[in-house]
Amino acid sequence: MTSKPAEWVLTPENLYRLWTAIGHGKVHNRVDETGHVVPDGLTIWAHNGLPRTWARYGDTITHQPDGTWTVQHAEETAR
Repeated sequence: MTSKPAEWVLTPENLYRLWTAIGHGKVHNRVDETGHVVPDGLTIWAHNGLPRTWARYGDTITHQPDGTWTVQHAEETAR
């Protein structure tokens, strides 16, 4: 029996919960127009040997049954 992948659309509300769940990710920040540093997504390793992927707000993060993580960027889905 194969388990189903778990999916989340990244939002400001679930950013820190997903960051904690992923474990090997980090919050991605930017400087806004007022000069403040604000979070705008997560960078995650899908698994060892691959570069980090930047998941922005609106992107779908999936935890695969094999333990890896994938990111579907929102602009790719909109095409």
